[in-house]
Amino acid sequence: MITINNASKSFRHKQLFDDLNFELQQNSVTVLLGENGAGKSTLMNCIAGLESFSNGSCLIDGQTMTMKQLQQIIGYVPQEIALWEHLTVEQNIQFFKKLKKGSISQKQIENYCELLNLVDLKQPVEQLSGGTKRKANLLIGILHEPKLLILDEPTVGIDLKSRYDIHKLIRHLREQCTIFMTTHHLDEVEAVSDAIYIMGKDPFYEEVLKEKNQPFAKIG
Repeated sequence: MITINNASKSFRHKQLFDDLNFELQQNSVTVLLGENGAGKSTLMNCIAGLESFSNGSCLIDGQTMTMKQLQQIIGYVPQEIALWEHLTVEQNIQFFKKLKKGSISQKQIENYCELLNLVDLKQPVEQLSGGTKRKANLLIGILHEPKLLILDEPTVGIDLKSRYDIHKLIRHLREQCTIFMTTHHLDEVEAVSDAIYIMGKDPFYEEVLKEKNQPFAKIG
């Protein structure tokens, strides 16, 4: 279980979020909703160890982790495509595998590619469609079989079929890790979420979720 205790973050005298308290249950998909600027990406960066909370803590199974420990157990897939554009998908996979300890087997990579319908492995990333880039971006983030997978808008700007393929993999991954993700697609919330949290001041998401009788919690 991942527990966020009294977490706050300020930047240049601006308070991004304050006194957040929530939990991410093991083997579940928790979706974080909120308007742009609410601090969602910053919160995820802090949990992943890429930034530090101004106050508060993130406990994993009741323990505070060092940066090295976080890198071993967390898979972080940013909204930006974090791939070498001039390399093929296969070459990206081999490059990032060398950076990760305990990388998954080639057979497991092939299984994930099949679930994602990711077939353009020998083309340079710069020549791929947006949907295929997103799939490859996700695959790179799970090469070390993370305990916690953080996804920052993993399906932004792609076609419906690619989103469906990514949803399929997310539901599969839920069986082996905890997933924390952001999205602006409400149908995505219904497709994959086990729990929903809302950040920010815009009442839109609260109103829509109430209309749909979707349970949620407001965390900031």
